[in-house]
Amino acid sequence: MQISPISNLEETIEEFLDICRIDGKSPATITAYQQSLYRFLPHARLQQEPSSRKSILAYLSAMQGLARESRHRYFRETRRFFNWATVEGHFESNPFDGLKNVRIPTKIVKPFSTDDIQKMVASLQKNLDRNIRDELVLMLLLDTGIRRGELAGIDLEDVDTAARRIRIRNAKGGNQRVVPYASQCAEKMRMYLSLRGTTPGRLLWSVHSTGHIRIGAPITASGIRLLLARLGRLSGVDKVHAHRFRHTFATWAINSDARELDVQHLLGHKSLEMVRRYSASYQSEQAANRHSAFSPGDQMLDRFLQRS
Repeated sequence: MQISPISNLEETIEEFLDICRIDGKSPATITAYQQSLYRFLPHARLQQEPSSRKSILAYLSAMQGLARESRHRYFRETRRFFNWATVEGHFESNPFDGLKNVRIPTKIVKPFSTDDIQKMVASLQKNLDRNIRDELVLMLLLDTGIRRGELAGIDLEDVDTAARRIRIRNAKGGNQRVVPYASQCAEKMRMYLSLRGTTPGRLLWSVHSTGHIRIGAPITASGIRLLLARLGRLSGVDKVHAHRFRHTFATWAINSDARELDVQHLLGHKSLEMVRRYSASYQSEQAANRHSAFSPGDQMLDRFLQRS
C-alpha cells in the first residue's frame, strides 16, 4: 500500500464529500459521512501510514464502547469512502478488505394499538386550528408511514386531493415516490386545507401560541418531533414518535396481507431488509398468539391433572 500523508488523506476526504454533493446526496447524508470520516482522522494521524490497516483497526477499537448502531454506521460510512478512494486510485489496496461490520440485533418495536390511536385522536377533539393540523399529522404518519423529514418537506402542490396521492420529493437518498392516503385521512386533509388556504409553500404550517395557524410559517422536522411529544403527553400514550408510526404502518399492512414489495415501495426502502425488520414485531406477536395452541406448560399440566 502506498504511503498517504495525512494532508493527502484530508484532501481525499474533501474530494469524496464534493463528489457526494455533485452526485446529489442529501445534506444529511453528506454530514453523516463528514462526521464519520473526521472521527477517523485522529486515529489516522497517529500512524505512519494514515490509510493503513493499522489505523482502521485503531479506529474500530476506539468505538467498542459505543452502541452497536453507531459502530455499524461509522464502519459502513468509512468503508464507503475507502471503497471509492481505492477505485479512484488514491490507495493501492483497501484496508477494509476482509473486515466485517458489526451486526445490528433485531429489536422488537411495539406498534401502536387501536386503543393508542383512539386515545391520541380523542385528545385532539377540541376544534382548534392546532388540533386540526395535529390530527392531519397523526393520520398522515399512520396512513402513509412517511418519515418525519419527508412530512415536513411536503409542499401544497405535492398533494393531489382528487386522487388522494402525495408526491414525496425529499425522500432518503434524494429519491422520489408517491404515497396514497385513504378516506379518514382525506377528511382530515379537507378540514386542514379549509383553514390553511391555497397559499403556495409547505403543506404544514406552524401555529401561534394562541393555537391559530401562522400563515406562511412552515413547521420543521424538529417542530413535528415536539408536536408528537406533546400529543403523547395529552393522550397518555408512551413513545409517540414518527418512527413508531412507520413500524405501525408496516405491521398493520403485513397483518392485512400486503405484499412486502408494496410495503417496501410505500416506505421508500431500496431493499426488503428494513421491511423485514419492521415485520419482526408482527411475527413476534403472531407467535405469542399461537403459543396457547401448543403451550408445553399447559399440555404437561393437563396430562398431569388427567392422571390424578
